[in-house]
Amino acid sequence: MKKVIVTIVGLMALTAGAFAQQGELKISTAVELALPTGDAADVNSLGLGITAKGLYGVTENGQVTFTTGLLVAGAKKKYKDWLDADKITNTMVPLLAGYRHNFNGLFVEPQIGYGIYASKVKGGEFESKESNGAFTWAANVGYIFNNIEAGLRYQSAHKDGSSSGFVGLRIGYIIPVGNK
Repeated sequence: MKKVIVTIVGLMALTAGAFAQQGELKISTAVELALPTGDAADVNSLGLGITAKGLYGVTENGQVTFTTGLLVAGAKKKYKDWLDADKITNTMVPLLAGYRHNFNGLFVEPQIGYGIYASKVKGGEFESKESNGAFTWAANVGYIFNNIEAGLRYQSAHKDGSSSGFVGLRIGYIIPVGNK
């Protein structure tokens, strides 16, 4: 798990260093809605979160990206009833590196990385917390107009033969941080 994170950060640093003279740095802050899919759809209800994405220009139309944030979803009623729990909260923190290519406002962005997934279950006197990490990938498409970004992505996590994911809607604002 630590090796994956170190490798991703190292590759991003090498890539950013190689193109440090060519581009500009931007940050996109956003809110996201997440509709669970796969194994997650059996348990989770609609999720909501905030994310931040660093975008570093490496060509006229391409950017290296890094995304992190916090997405939170509650559990479906039938799952809470099955566990006899008052409250179940599931959280996800993505650590994803990617490449975004822009086509006159439209963009595509594959990403790969790691996700930290946690659950908190509370019922009566009972409380349990669990946290895991998993290989995570995502595919994004979207449109940018006047620094407003609207995107749709599919994100999936894989560990021990199971997978869970979500389809997310991301609405954000892009802030220029530095120019070349």
